[in-house]
Amino acid sequence: MSLDISKMRQEMGRLSRERWGLEKELAGVLSRKFLLKGSLVQKYKACNKPGCRCTRGELHGPFCYLSVSQGGKTKMIFIKKHLWSQAKELSTNYRQWRKKRARIAQINREILFLIDQMEKERTLEVSSLEKR
Repeated sequence: MSLDISKMRQEMGRLSRERWGLEKELAGVLSRKFLLKGSLVQKYKACNKPGCRCTRGELHGPFCYLSVSQGGKTKMIFIKKHLWSQAKELSTNYRQWRKKRARIAQINREILFLIDQMEKERTLEVSSLEKR
């Protein structure tokens, strides 16, 4: 029984170290980087003016938009061409941030599961007290 507890403690230690490393990375990201929530999308459009090339299928663009969910609805925000690379970097920062944050949440669930398992291993039933 104590061997299982020992393995659980080792795993909790490993998970705690991984979480600490991720927390340190996230703190570093916030101290020197900004985040832009949303996904960048490139679209082509038709103006449909008579005689324009877009009426023959040659659409105008690409135009860059930031797709953001607000209040359950998707909103498309136009990004000027000279800001594309900056918006892409900030959006990438946000995705990396969310991925690390999700991993921290998963680690927390795993640690709580191990704590629950340890509690089960160490909790005695009333009937086992009578046998002692």
